[in-house]
Amino acid sequence: MKIMQGASAALVDEMLPDLPSSFYIIGAPRCGTTALSKVLGENPQVSFAKPKEAHFLGDDYTDRSVQEIQHLYLEHFHPNLSLTTRAIGDGSVSYLYSPDAIRQALRLDPDARFIVLVRNPLDMLRSYHQRLLFLLDEEVADFASAWNLQQERAAGQKLPDTCREPRALQYGNIGSLGRHVEQLFEVAGADRCEVVVFDDFVKDPRAVYLRLLEFIGIDDDGRSKFNATRSNAGYKSRWLQQYSMNPPPWVYHLIRISNAKSLSRLKGIRKRIKKFNRAKAKAQPMDPAMQTVLRDYYREDVARLSTLLKRDLSGWLQE
Repeated sequence: MKIMQGASAALVDEMLPDLPSSFYIIGAPRCGTTALSKVLGENPQVSFAKPKEAHFLGDDYTDRSVQEIQHLYLEHFHPNLSLTTRAIGDGSVSYLYSPDAIRQALRLDPDARFIVLVRNPLDMLRSYHQRLLFLLDEEVADFASAWNLQQERAAGQKLPDTCREPRALQYGNIGSLGRHVEQLFEVAGADRCEVVVFDDFVKDPRAVYLRLLEFIGIDDDGRSKFNATRSNAGYKSRWLQQYSMNPPPWVYHLIRISNAKSLSRLKGIRKRIKKFNRAKAKAQPMDPAMQTVLRDYYREDVARLSTLLKRDLSGWLQE
């Protein structure tokens, strides 16, 4: 459920047509995008999308002008936009898997920049699967069993009733970061892209932060503290989880007819429900046989990513 309220139409009109430059943290999932979005979004020169994953560019806007699309986006997702904003950010990881979304971003801003975080696919997919269970997009708790369902699910079979996007369950594609980074370079140009290895971000977040500030063209705010990346989360009640993640139709109707004060109250209620229902999930170890399957599956893709980044990542797949 997205309760959206962004910049005023008057402010957007005042800033057009010379909007600040834009940047997109486009993936990959479970690679530190939330933590990175938070620290960049707290820089006073940045207006970052709320919610972080707007997924705005995934829709078809071919019948609208660039100015109309910019208005729609900023008015819905950028409440912190101001005349002092120097960069407009978005953290939608779905864009890494959508060349059309990248083309749309470049249509809106020919100078747009793209940030990608990459991670050992074995670690990434274990965490990603746990996250899908939390979001109720997945219902098969054993990762090996979920992996083996990919072909049937691609054909529309054995999909969870609560799954919002069946493509999210195609684990092989989600973890093929080399292929998707290569595709991104082809569409946007490598010079518009900055790829961050998750291990580097964990080891020295300050160094990565400074590197990215330079990449998107904003000043250092002196940040020296960086919170740990988000751990796996679980829930107490599946019913409450379903209610907060995918509420009934009457809730959406209430949102549509609500004023700003009511929307703020609804946000608060949802936040309290989510906090009450949250529980720490125990990390599930991956079966050694499944690890071998993944090493074989991703060996060529990791080699491709190594070539693109001019960095040896083969250690990811060592036993």
